[in-house]
Amino acid sequence: MDARLMLLPLLIAAAQPAAASDPIVIALVAGEGDRKCLPDKSLCLDVPGTDAGDSSLVLSAPDNGEGDDLALPFARGDGQTLNLWPNLIAVPSPEGAAPDSRQYLMGVLVSATAMYSGGGGNGSRLHLLRLDTTPSNTRLGDEVLDVVWDSSLMIRACFSEQDMKDRREACHDDYNFTGALSAGPAEAGELPALTYRAVATAYPRTSRRSQDNSGQRLKAADLVHEKDPECSYERTLRYNPATSRYEMDRPAPDCSDYTTP
Repeated sequence: MDARLMLLPLLIAAAQPAAASDPIVIALVAGEGDRKCLPDKSLCLDVPGTDAGDSSLVLSAPDNGEGDDLALPFARGDGQTLNLWPNLIAVPSPEGAAPDSRQYLMGVLVSATAMYSGGGGNGSRLHLLRLDTTPSNTRLGDEVLDVVWDSSLMIRACFSEQDMKDRREACHDDYNFTGALSAGPAEAGELPALTYRAVATAYPRTSRRSQDNSGQRLKAADLVHEKDPECSYERTLRYNPATSRYEMDRPAPDCSDYTTP
């Protein structure tokens, strides 16, 4: 048989779009004001307001006026802020669901900030909640995931001119942590498996938050952001119906030195 004919089925399969049941992490696009929307603008979301205690999710569609105002299980205040995670995870609808219904996992980033002498830091956690929508009704469901999302910490490390000299004027230790989330395929009506990836770095590379780094004699080669091998990791998350939450395939390491402001 002609080798080109043998390749034809593979080329056709590659050209076909992914199955409709495959969940997708959808990047939201800018909408009116601060709203973030699906690319087709069929649904827009916002977490407006800055007042302490004000915490609501506003959903709207082009033909839906101001839309629905749903209470979130989080509150602003005491240095804590709320922001919309700029993605939705599309979930395959269960059999028998209305053809115009859509199910998603939506996220809220809950952030905290701390200031201290000569430094400070901020960190956030990602909370995923169920979101079911139809043209006539929208329901915000239970939280299914809570993970560390990102952090940036700066710790003063110079207290004298000698410290400045010894540390080559790198007078702050920096600790950073960043999380990422992706989704895999799922059966209709089931929540997809998720992959969580974390990367933690320290600057200078010899710095450890749990010890006094002031006066440490640094080399030029030390002035880089180095990845922490223990706190840079990957985990698979699967939904457990018994607990109604996502669970990691194995425990995450203690990375509070990077994630706690």
